[in-house]
Amino acid sequence: MKKVLQVARREFVSTALTKGFIVGALVLPAVFALIMPVIAMLFEQAKAPADVGRVAIIDRSGMLDELLAERLTPEALVEARRGSLSEFQQNAESGGGEGEAPPDLGQVAQIADTLMGETPKFTVDILSVETDLEDAQNRLREEPENEDDRTLALVEVDPDAVVRPEGQAEFGSYSLFTRPKVDPRTTNTIERTVERAIKDVRYEMAGMDREELRRLTSIAQRDVQEVTETGTRESNQVLQFVLPGAVLVLLFMGVMTGGQYLLTTTVEEKSSRVVEVLLSAVSPMELMFGKILGQMFVGMCLLLVYTGVGIFAMLWFALADLIDWTDLIYMFIFFLIAYTIIASLMAAIGAAVNEMREAQSLMAPVMMALVFAFYLSFPAMMSPSAPWAVAMSFIPPFSPFTMLIRIASTEPPPVWQIWLSIAIGSAFAYGCVWFAAKVFRVGLLMFGKPPNFKTLIKWVRMA
Repeated sequence: MKKVLQVARREFVSTALTKGFIVGALVLPAVFALIMPVIAMLFEQAKAPADVGRVAIIDRSGMLDELLAERLTPEALVEARRGSLSEFQQNAESGGGEGEAPPDLGQVAQIADTLMGETPKFTVDILSVETDLEDAQNRLREEPENEDDRTLALVEVDPDAVVRPEGQAEFGSYSLFTRPKVDPRTTNTIERTVERAIKDVRYEMAGMDREELRRLTSIAQRDVQEVTETGTRESNQVLQFVLPGAVLVLLFMGVMTGGQYLLTTTVEEKSSRVVEVLLSAVSPMELMFGKILGQMFVGMCLLLVYTGVGIFAMLWFALADLIDWTDLIYMFIFFLIAYTIIASLMAAIGAAVNEMREAQSLMAPVMMALVFAFYLSFPAMMSPSAPWAVAMSFIPPFSPFTMLIRIASTEPPPVWQIWLSIAIGSAFAYGCVWFAAKVFRVGLLMFGKPPNFKTLIKWVRMA
């Protein structure tokens, strides 16, 4: 056992204390943590410049030209934006729970300015009803000397956009034409203004009050509340979906990292004949178990680092009550099972080949099974209690991933299913270690043509 621990220590130090691993495991998360606030700050300060130009209008209905000319002025657009922000504020205040502070209108305005950009500065040209559409579109192709005189957009309102002809079920609409590369936010501003104007005139023609209609047709959306032992709290349904995905990624990352490092170091030591020196001090089994144990600590380091970062973030945002701490224990148990399965197979492959290029054909089935288990877990997030998900949580090597997703979901499985999955996974992991030990013992000193699966079975029988 002492020699196994010495090999494990050597394996861990040669991998985890390298600059590449430290940068990947520790520095990159720290850099991302520092960059994200900077990106958020730049995003808040970033504003697209205001588009300046002309908007041409062909009002075939004959009832909207003056209203559109009035509402597309810079002053009217600013006022409309303020009205939208005030409406959002009213909805937020009516939708909040008791004791919750309404969002600050200044912050809302700042976010809206960032997303919507500066208010465009339009000059409106009202064209005759008889204007040919093709002639009007030519205005969008012209390039005047003064860029501010360019026609940015052309609006054509249908004759029946406001008043339906007798016997016609639906109203007409409008068409919007723009020159290439107009800011989408500018286009959206024009669309919102034209649509609001058409609706207002329709309401007026029908003798309806717009504000009363808004009150009748709008319902303040209140946040879903979860009832807990200590009271009620706002439900974070998005986070409840993200948590199982985060657990899955952590498990996959830890297993893949340790398994890949184990394969690489085994192949390198065999091809450089370093393994012959090692075998003079330890037995093949001690070497294999020591390498598996050492790389297991490497994968566990990654798991601990990123899990710690996630827990710190949830504590910081007061979301720690969303974590069931027993789930973390299960995560490490299933990590040990999944890692042992993959690492033992990787060790066997590394001992059987002479260089990394030869390992590709033998790795393919292992990688396909691992990737399939990873992607199979995503539909299990949506249906954790489906019969196929329950069945896959007992079939290795898929069971560690599928069962962990089910545990972290909103419909956790019964405890007996969890421990049955652990028992089956542990038995399968033991079988993989037994198989790998046979191959490792024979293949470690074999050189020449790389073996196929038939040869590997022969080695197992020989050992």
